Amino acid sequence: MEKELVYYSISQVNEYIKVLFDNTITLKNIYLKGEISNYKGRNKSGHIYFTLKDDKCSINAVLFKYDTFSLDFEPKNGDEVLVLGSISSYPPSGTYQIICKNVSLFGVGDSYLKKELLKKKLFQEGIFNIEHKKQIPSYPINIGIITAKNSAAALDFEFNLKRRFPLANVTIIPSLVQGENAAQDLIKNLTLADEKSYDLLIIGRGGGASEDLSAFDDEGLVRCIYNLKTPIISAVGHEINQTLCDLVADKYASTPTGAAEIAVPNIEDVLYDLSQTKNYLESLINSKITNLENRILKIKNLKYFQNIEGIYETYSNKISSLKDLLNLKISNYLDNFQKKIDLEKRSLELLNPNNLLKKGYSIVTDKDGRVVSSLDNVNIDDSLNIKISDGKILTKVVSKEK
Repeated sequence: MEKELVYYSISQVNEYIKVLFDNTITLKNIYLKGEISNYKGRNKSGHIYFTLKDDKCSINAVLFKYDTFSLDFEPKNGDEVLVLGSISSYPPSGTYQIICKNVSLFGVGDSYLKKELLKKKLFQEGIFNIEHKKQIPSYPINIGIITAKNSAAALDFEFNLKRRFPLANVTIIPSLVQGENAAQDLIKNLTLADEKSYDLLIIGRGGGASEDLSAFDDEGLVRCIYNLKTPIISAVGHEINQTLCDLVADKYASTPTGAAEIAVPNIEDVLYDLSQTKNYLESLINSKITNLENRILKIKNLKYFQNIEGIYETYSNKISSLKDLLNLKISNYLDNFQKKIDLEKRSLELLNPNNLLKKGYSIVTDKDGRVVSSLDNVNIDDSLNIKISDGKILTKVVSKEK
């Protein structure tokens, strides 16, 4: 019996190879340095296909339309670039390629690489985590703006904040926003502002090339913003490349106008809300008053209140009758109590020894004052006291008889 032949289709093999590529960690989010060739610009779909090569080998590369927005230069053949992407395969043709997420000129790409490494480090520390974000106050009154002095951005910030919310007090805190000393100057001004009574801080500038925004990717500045007590909005002004300041701030906007919209409410909306609240409260109060008036009217129409004088007279008479009855009961109680007192008084008088003495009785006590109630209590020659109604008699026992 012949052994059955086992075979695979080309599609199965190519799909299997794609799975191997896509599940190999080493081939994900890697950096490749090379020279661009076969560059023909964007195709109809907006994607960019090119070849990346060095002096020995080459690899196909693609930058899909969405990721082309991160480009801050126009690529051309011969450019030495640094790309970030993942290696994958394309099953229909059995070829493999790098799917790029970012492409930058190598001179600039070196800075980009440093930024990406710092971003990864800070992400791992949780610096950008949402649970560390502070709530932006609903109605901030005192707002500090850290930006360049007399810049277009400063004017935009102030104008848009005042336009939207005239109640706000806006203070421009002049600072360097680019150059070698910019990061330290921003840190100094932020630290001082955080110690004051600002409800909200905004840090930013009016955009610029990637190299102009490098101060806002400084690690010290990022950590300073992370440790602020005051809520802060970052508005560096770069739609495509978010700075690390944008990531760590409590809120982010790409323009001064956008920052103003996040920072303060529109005064017209506030007035409308207040008007609606006023109408609601008035309606609520009027409804309450109407309900109370209806209750009062209902009570007023009860039969008990139709003849209020008669009701008063009836209850007045009842009270008078109860008063008379109460007085009678109190009088009877006092009379009975007095009779009991008199009876007790007579009983006490009957038991009073002095009354018995007046009838001729006497009380005999020995020399120690003890009452002699038996012959056995005395002996011959004992001295005795005999108490009678009007005095005492001292005597001596000369004999005893039963």
